[in-house]
Amino acid sequence: MLADDALHRLRTIIRRFVPRRFHRHATHAVGRVASLALRGDQFSCPCCGACLRRFISYPSLYCPQCGAYERHRLLALQLRERPQLLAPPLQLLQVSPDRPLERLVARHGIERVSIDIDNPEVDLQMDVQELAFTDESFDAVLALHVVDAVADQPRALAELHRVLRRGGVAVFQVPIDQQPRLATNLDSAGFELDILRAAQLGPKAIALHGLIAEEETYVGRKA
Repeated sequence: MLADDALHRLRTIIRRFVPRRFHRHATHAVGRVASLALRGDQFSCPCCGACLRRFISYPSLYCPQCGAYERHRLLALQLRERPQLLAPPLQLLQVSPDRPLERLVARHGIERVSIDIDNPEVDLQMDVQELAFTDESFDAVLALHVVDAVADQPRALAELHRVLRRGGVAVFQVPIDQQPRLATNLDSAGFELDILRAAQLGPKAIALHGLIAEEETYVGRKA
């Protein structure tokens, strides 16, 4: 589609000529223009509140206003239903932070530390498989589409379990084909597991917010 192709071309140009530290801001500006062109009432993004005729296929359903994909919109709806999962005050460890979720985590009472192995915009450059934090440093962890990509997933989960305080929660998402493996490894790491399924929101919510019915969010609690 024309809007999808135009966004891709503009993003390619941005990445070629704009310094990396400005990529996020430039891409956001392009997306805001695209969201105005696609304004409508058929779809809604719970991350930013955009009302659109459609989401952009980039490559899956992408919100041009905030950059949210299906997984981000799913988590935003689930946290809306379960605000206690990230209720302030808390100390939050965010692994490879996602821009569409900024409204959810950049709130008064949430002290956040962001880490990534190669993202220059995070607080600390750090490998999730070898965390430098002391035991029980955080009340909550967000790690979305991260632990599926590491070399040693059990080790990464063990590290996140170690730095989580007793009674704390760790929120995970992975690609659909990796979900069974994650569930098994979370159990082995010592987490008490609660699985939040997109299908539980119902077909109307799935259609309105552009969700994937088979997608799941994993909430691991440290007993």
